[in-house]
Amino acid sequence: MAEDDATRDSLCGFPPVTLADWRELATRELKGAPVQKLVHRTPEGIGLAPLVTAEDVGPAVPRAPLLARSRRGWAIAQEYRQRRPVDAGAAAVEDLSHGTEAAWFVLDELVAAGVAADGGEGRARAGVVVGDAADVAALLAGIDLAGAEVVIDAGVRALAAAAALAAEAQRRGVAPGQLRGAVAGDPLALLLAVGEIGWSIEHVYQDMAELTGWARATAPGLRTALVDATAWHEAGASAADEIAGALAAALEHFKQLVAAGVTVEAAAEALLFVLAVGRDLPLELAKLRAARSLWARVAAACGVGPEGQVMRLHARASRREQSNLDPWVNLIRATSEGVTAALGGADSVALPALDEELGEPSALGRRLARNTQLLLRDESHLGAVQDPAGGSYTIERITDALARAAWERLQAIEREGGLLASLRAGAVQGRVAAVAQAQAQAAATLRLPIVGASRYAARPMGPRLGAQVEKDVTPGDAAVSSEGAGDSAARETDVQKVLSQGPWPNVHALKSMSEVQGALSGGLGGFRRPGPGERVTPLDRGRLAAPFEALRARGAALGSPKVALVAFGTASEVRPRVEYARAYFPVGGFEVIEVEATEELQVAAARFANSGAKVAVICGADARYATAVPELVPGLRAAGARVIVLAGRPKDLWEALAAAGVDVFIAAGADALAALGAVQERLEVLA
Repeated sequence: MAEDDATRDSLCGFPPVTLADWRELATRELKGAPVQKLVHRTPEGIGLAPLVTAEDVGPAVPRAPLLARSRRGWAIAQEYRQRRPVDAGAAAVEDLSHGTEAAWFVLDELVAAGVAADGGEGRARAGVVVGDAADVAALLAGIDLAGAEVVIDAGVRALAAAAALAAEAQRRGVAPGQLRGAVAGDPLALLLAVGEIGWSIEHVYQDMAELTGWARATAPGLRTALVDATAWHEAGASAADEIAGALAAALEHFKQLVAAGVTVEAAAEALLFVLAVGRDLPLELAKLRAARSLWARVAAACGVGPEGQVMRLHARASRREQSNLDPWVNLIRATSEGVTAALGGADSVALPALDEELGEPSALGRRLARNTQLLLRDESHLGAVQDPAGGSYTIERITDALARAAWERLQAIEREGGLLASLRAGAVQGRVAAVAQAQAQAAATLRLPIVGASRYAARPMGPRLGAQVEKDVTPGDAAVSSEGAGDSAARETDVQKVLSQGPWPNVHALKSMSEVQGALSGGLGGFRRPGPGERVTPLDRGRLAAPFEALRARGAALGSPKVALVAFGTASEVRPRVEYARAYFPVGGFEVIEVEATEELQVAAARFANSGAKVAVICGADARYATAVPELVPGLRAAGARVIVLAGRPKDLWEALAAAGVDVFIAAGADALAALGAVQERLEVLA
């Protein structure tokens, strides 16, 4: 080893550098501040250091079979949520013929949960509205059931959907053993998302067990139980909470299946995990690795053999990170998240169309999402290595720390009686809400930037995308629907039609799928089980950009008001705050006009008057504010300023400057949503 190091040093021509040398240089660059200043803390309290060594990592995390993939590379998936089954099916046929390998059909959450409404609060996300076997046939029309991987996320209606799938396969002469993919649902995920399912959880698990038994005997290529942690992610949960929630749901499914007579191995192999991937590549990559590692540990403790310990993982790019203000940035987001999913070992990956939040995704949006994965897998070969992040000290350390934090949270959920009991008590929801509130505050204060929404908020460029639907967005919107008013009304009509159908007879023997198919004469939508439904407090899901989208829409309604940056002082004095304000106000939909810097109060007021703006933003140095602002404000008012904003918030001068006539203060670390909203509100009142 010493000889290798000497050879390397001689070839590179650089002298060896020790950790002490690095720390000395870092301290010098930080001007004497401790190196700990560079450590970033996650919501779990995990310190992300700028440099991690072998000594920091300790014993390596075991990787086989914990971090083994079930296949080389990953399956390129596309998810479909078009309202009409025929539209979703047609989009899938087109994509499957151009490189997509797995079609994921996601039912409308109201239909999947079996509830007629979500209280008018818009919690439920739109999806495919499937009402009967004919709808399933339309969904699958043109798809090679023997060749393509098909997943139907049917919620509590998975049993009925599976029966319709089997009937369609039989009609085409496709043996059940040739089917690949899943017909499944996660009732706990629906409770988290919608807050209600239409019938008792006991009967949902009874159906899941019967479906699992049928698939194990007849269609082993189909998985029948989803473990979907997407709702956790979309509500702002920490990475450790997401992992703990997924494992707790998996344990709940596993225990219920085994209690219903499903074997331990069959119960484990029925599970299909779904995790969302966010913006932070090292953290999210470690999240996937930690989840896979912990599941292997949990499965082994439950008596599952090596094959069942390997997590079957589907990763989807984060909807929480999407924005409709500049959709082209979504392409960059999806690419980064696709890289993370690939390096994290996902078995299948779905990236959203860049215009998904504007309405039904366009063919261009779906093609770009598909081709992004083809480039990552087939040209960049990101799936060629089993665990590409293995051996990275930074990733190994974060993986280990996340696994430990998630394990503690899982133990807490189990002490509360399991995930279902914790949901009923509201304990889980309270913990997630606390983390989400901190994340929302970070976004509002611009410490958590959203490109195109809260940073670099230029007007969108490029061709118009998707349906370009105008959406009524409010700052408190929990789940902005990706449909326009017309589509929303049509969706409501279709959902109510499905849910009003007659009940499905109480038939549960899956000895023969034909018996189940025969019981479906009332339609899938009418499938209702005996006993009361289940209700809990749902998580408050939403996109981080939604409040900024509402702010921008409000600015547009005001006609994109002009704000003039009144630079008072020398050019060098005013430059930092002029640049800050120049980037700040477009976030609220304002048009920024820069006024040439001057040290003359009357000249500054005159230049503002010539700008035609109604909002004056005073930009200068704190040292000048005490004497200049009280004299400048009257001149600006006389020049037509309806709102006066000060760039900066001098601690000892704030009250005096406010008394002098400053309406709004803007500063780094302050709530930008509140400040920009205050400017808009004053303009509305004075209009």
